[in-house]
Amino acid sequence: MAAIHDKFSGLFIPYVTPFNQDGSLDVESLTRLTKHFAALPGVAGLVSCARIGESPVLSIAEKRQVYEVCGKIAQDAGKVHIATIAPQSTDEAVALINDLDNLAVDGVMIFPPLLFSWGKVDNNLKVRFFEDLARETKLPVVLFQIPVKSYYYDPDTICRIARLENVVAFKEASFDIELFTNTAKQLQRDKSPMRILTGNDRFVAESYQLGANGALIGVANVATEKWGAMDCAGRAGKFDEAFRIQKELESVKELVFSEPIVEAVARIKAVLHYEGLIKTAHVRRPQLGISDAEKKQLLESYRALKNNQFRPHSAHQAA
Repeated sequence: MAAIHDKFSGLFIPYVTPFNQDGSLDVESLTRLTKHFAALPGVAGLVSCARIGESPVLSIAEKRQVYEVCGKIAQDAGKVHIATIAPQSTDEAVALINDLDNLAVDGVMIFPPLLFSWGKVDNNLKVRFFEDLARETKLPVVLFQIPVKSYYYDPDTICRIARLENVVAFKEASFDIELFTNTAKQLQRDKSPMRILTGNDRFVAESYQLGANGALIGVANVATEKWGAMDCAGRAGKFDEAFRIQKELESVKELVFSEPIVEAVARIKAVLHYEGLIKTAHVRRPQLGISDAEKKQLLESYRALKNNQFRPHSAHQAA
């Protein structure tokens, strides 16, 4: 099983889902974008239909189409493909995961069901959910610690879930460095093989010092080679280099994830559209998108980063 865990280390890109101007799925841009990411040597894998991929506004049929397109591209490039699901019941989770078994999917990342945040929830409920999945499904599972306190898995619960053979990785995106630290330490004490993928763009470099085995971060849609270089440095224990790269990326990161954070997708799409990787920067309602003034500031910061020895993919760069 250790070999399976090893596959879930490194930099994973939860890429955006491109749309046409009329709001329909843009398969041509989806193909171009995922081929671009999959070709980069610093990328370990692609993550379909996560929050940055606008999962909440995609239909199940659209998600399946995205999984199919990206899965083949990732597989052909020798990269890992993780599909994201957001089930509300155990039965729904089982059905969705078993359907993914028929696609080019290497693992499934699960948004916690709404019931996980409904008042004071017994942690046994959370553990049993994953125990049931382990009995009834085969795909490797990636946990998701989302940045909403009512949903948090505490370190003890994480360790209990991590003992299940099919749970291979954990996206830790609490944005709480104390919780991240305590969880990492407890997993180390437990000698858990589960890989920790930081989703905390505020302390990515620090995450490697604390025990992260990689990163799964939406901001890596932008300046991906730089994030890949940071990941390589962090996993190699070259923390000074990781912090140096993190500092270079600070301005773009702050702009992409400025408030309101829900519009981070629109900001990422603006950059990818500028690079010619997607045809439009359209986002689906209820997202509002960004103003022309904000777009101008974002692209100026991005161009400044490029001029600082950053050389992104340029074959499709817009004039």
